[in-house]
Amino acid sequence: MLQIYLTLIDTDEEKHKFIVFYEQYRKLMFYIAKEILKEDQLSEDAVQEAFLRIAKNFHKIDSVTSHKTKAFAVIITRNAAIDVYNKEKKIIEINQYLSETIEFESENFTENTSYEKLLGYILELPEIYRDVLYLNLVYDYQFNEIANLLGISAENARKRAQRGKKMLQKKINEELI
Repeated sequence: MLQIYLTLIDTDEEKHKFIVFYEQYRKLMFYIAKEILKEDQLSEDAVQEAFLRIAKNFHKIDSVTSHKTKAFAVIITRNAAIDVYNKEKKIIEINQYLSETIEFESENFTENTSYEKLLGYILELPEIYRDVLYLNLVYDYQFNEIANLLGISAENARKRAQRGKKMLQKKINEELI
C-alpha cells in the first residue's frame, strides 16, 4: 500500500518524508481506528483511507516528528474511522430493514448484496418508486415526510414504497438465482 500512497506525492524528498511518517504513525493510526471500529478489517480500511487523505495533503506537513503532525494524523484517522463506521451502520440498517420487510428467496441476501449494488438496484427502478424508496431507505424519511417532499399523500408514498420493494425484491431474487 505504501507504494500507492507514494504515487500521490511529487518530490523524492517528500516521498522519503512520507515513508518516515508512515513508519512512525501507522500503529497509532490503527489503534485509533480500532478503538472506534472494534474490527481489524474495518480499522485497516479506515487507516488506508486516512493515509490516502494525508498523502494528498502531505505538502502541508513540515516536520514528521512534531506534536502538530501527530495531532493531524490522529484527527484524520479518527474522521476516516467515523466515516467507515457510519457507512457500515447505514449498510446494516438498510439490510436489516429490507430483510425485515421483503421476503427473499435466499437467506444470504445481506452477504451477497452490497450496499452499492442495492443502491444501484434502487436507482434502476422507475422514478416514482425509486424516489420514495431512496428517501425512505437511504435518508430515513418517514412516509408523511416523503409525501410532503413529493407533493403526494402519505398513503400514496406507502403504496409506492410497497410496489418499489416488490420490484426490488424481484431484481435481487433474479440475481441470486
